[in-house]
Amino acid sequence: MDRLDRISTGAIVVLAVWAVVLLMFNGGGQGASKDRLPGKGQEVQRYIDPNFDTKLALAKKLIASGSIEQAGLLVDELLKNYAFEGQPYMLKGDIFLRKQQPVQAMSQYRKAIDLNPDFLDKKTTVFQGKKIKKTVDEAQVLIDEALAENPGNEEQKEYKKMLYYMLRKIAGSCS
Repeated sequence: MDRLDRISTGAIVVLAVWAVVLLMFNGGGQGASKDRLPGKGQEVQRYIDPNFDTKLALAKKLIASGSIEQAGLLVDELLKNYAFEGQPYMLKGDIFLRKQQPVQAMSQYRKAIDLNPDFLDKKTTVFQGKKIKKTVDEAQVLIDEALAENPGNEEQKEYKKMLYYMLRKIAGSCS
């Protein structure tokens, strides 16, 4: 047995011990079962404040009824308290759409998609890809018009970058 064989044997022993340690501490042994993992079509359950769903439903009703100002206040509260949930950003985007501001709506949809890419996955219950794509198309027209009038407008250039980002997300989505 030469020196390279001894090094290889030592490396294999170290990797085997490392694998055993990982299995012991990461639940890869008897504690892991397929029952705990979400299957196809099942959504991952996570803890969400029950008031979140109630307030979300109320905000949707307010938007649908045309009470945009009240919905805006409620959505702002949701964004403040649940900044890491995508749904309030989707509602904020819906409010901007109601106000005929597709560029701002696209900005909110981007935040929502960054937090929850399932908004662009047709196989999920939260899919909203068609609405997002239509909004991005409307925003593209406005951004192109604004840049045609003033090519040096930095704000519109930033919106154009966001537009390309959204187009890539939509192109790579499951819709």
